[in-house]
Amino acid sequence: MRHVIIGGSAAAISAVEAIRSVDQHAQIDLFSEESTPLFSRVLLPYYVAEELTKPLLNFRTADFFEKNMVNAHIGVKVAEISPEKKTAKTEDGKVFEYDKLLLATGGRPIVPPLPGKEKEGISTLKYMADAEKVLNMKGKKAVVIGAGSIGLETCISLKRRGMQVSLLEQLGQVMPTVFDEESASIIRKVIEEKGIDVYTGERAVEFLGDGSVKGVKTPMRELECDMVVLAVGVRPAIELAKGAGLGIGDRGGIKTDDLMLTSAPNVYAAGDVAETFDIARNTNYINAIWPCAVEQGRVAGLNMAGKKVRYPGSVRMNSIGNFIGFPAISMGVTHASECSYLEPDCNYQEIKRRTMHIYRKLILKDWKIVGAILVGKTQKAGLISTLLRKQIPVEGFIPNLMSDSLNFADLLPLIRRHAQKFSELEFKELMDSAVLVA
Repeated sequence: MRHVIIGGSAAAISAVEAIRSVDQHAQIDLFSEESTPLFSRVLLPYYVAEELTKPLLNFRTADFFEKNMVNAHIGVKVAEISPEKKTAKTEDGKVFEYDKLLLATGGRPIVPPLPGKEKEGISTLKYMADAEKVLNMKGKKAVVIGAGSIGLETCISLKRRGMQVSLLEQLGQVMPTVFDEESASIIRKVIEEKGIDVYTGERAVEFLGDGSVKGVKTPMRELECDMVVLAVGVRPAIELAKGAGLGIGDRGGIKTDDLMLTSAPNVYAAGDVAETFDIARNTNYINAIWPCAVEQGRVAGLNMAGKKVRYPGSVRMNSIGNFIGFPAISMGVTHASECSYLEPDCNYQEIKRRTMHIYRKLILKDWKIVGAILVGKTQKAGLISTLLRKQIPVEGFIPNLMSDSLNFADLLPLIRRHAQKFSELEFKELMDSAVLVA
């Protein structure tokens, strides 16, 4: 059996491990455009902050490919794939035949087409080369464009390096895709208390300066700076898939089924490039986060190796507490309006509870949790996540779920009532947890 894996991050590495758990002898050729393998993208802000050295960014040891008998083509770009011929062709013209192929090409950072975008001192923060560039940029003032997770973490990274930092977001709040307005206002206050200037509802229109960037112009002001980090989002890297005629979903990712198969036989996709079933939205979606990529890569790898394992679907979870020093988690949808149009006959409701420093919100569909936001106190997020993933009706348990003192014992009758939704192992682990907290 010959496997070709295109990509070198979470989904690709997880697929390698899954294949090797079943088949220790199959040929695996892995291609990664990046020249630095096996690093964790989620740790790049710590590297930029000079809090982690490069070796500490690795999520696998340097001998991973050797130990797993992988032919690793590092820094090599695949130019095209042919599902009909079952081949992958690199930019230098070499052709590799395969029996099974995995597209784990991830996403590419968005660079807004603004005047001056080619100036020195402007970078994204997606690849190791980006992190090296940002780390070596000199100056006292920085502007970060985009107030998602990467944008906020980058702001704090640069602030820890002693820089004056401004955060610019064209939408009306920070973290607009993963928190609602009320929770975002709490997070914004935390960011501003760290000395970061936050401008929302304001977009960049031009980068100022001669050869090097000296400022960012908006319709309302000019922000002086020595460097700019672009964190406005990523798009799925679907070039190979489109060239091969693979199906592309409504969200712009590669369509997959529950085996992680694409529309072409023997071609799989996983990670940030793939559209998979979203449990909360009850439709296909792109949940471009590390844990989803790992699990999708595992399922794809097992199926490539001959197992038949189905992917149950994903739930988007975002946590920024570790970096900003204030706990905040969202999961699933953050507004009922995000999914109510998909099923207009369903009953959606939002339940909120707010104190000075704590915010808790549940989004329910026919009494099943489809989303949650926890700010200020997040210790029991795992319990809510379990109820969401298993789509267990929670009618009658709302006071418990909204309480600051929520514990497993409160939900034990609910879990037992719906034991059939769990595998035998899952249920045993839950009951063991119940014993520990009793």
